[in-house]
Amino acid sequence: MNDEELRREYQRSASATLPGAHPEPEQLELLLNGDGPEAERLALLEHVLRCPTCGPELDLLRSASEGSRAAERRAPATRWLALAAAALLMIGIGTLTFRGRVTPAADVLRGKSASVSLIEPFAGASIARPVRLAWHRVDGATSYRVELLSKDGELISTWNTADTAFAIPDSARVAASESYDVWVRATLADRTEVSSPIVRFSVK
Repeated sequence: MNDEELRREYQRSASATLPGAHPEPEQLELLLNGDGPEAERLALLEHVLRCPTCGPELDLLRSASEGSRAAERRAPATRWLALAAAALLMIGIGTLTFRGRVTPAADVLRGKSASVSLIEPFAGASIARPVRLAWHRVDGATSYRVELLSKDGELISTWNTADTAFAIPDSARVAASESYDVWVRATLADRTEVSSPIVRFSVK
């Protein structure tokens, strides 16, 4: 008789002498949890240790129970992570909403009632060189900045002045038959700025 035959014979012999019938899954669960009378648990344990059928069932129940307890231990952390993610999401949405309500500074300045009012040139004017600008004085202004741009919106040059009139110098190379944009920004005593609308003119 070889080793495999001996093993099968031992299993048949052990099964034949098992104390009592196979326990129900509920009984195995009680054994696993340590519930019930001690005498009954000892009898069940003796059966399970000798039974080739009930032993694997108890191992399976034990693995399932350990997995369930591990999931319960992880659950609070998972809930906290979910709450933290939700909080961050709400903060992000609030920030985006706030940003969506903010208008760029330049646009705010243009919309102020105390904006700079250009006298010349007026929109669409065709003027000869040298190009002269004039605007109404702004109360509280400490200085003015003139900005000259190409018709494509590229900044050509800027100049600062304390006066309410300015002549664009030859160094700006303003060319005849070309169109330009110009605007004036006033700096107030509190270091805020107001500005005029952009005016497009052409040079004769």
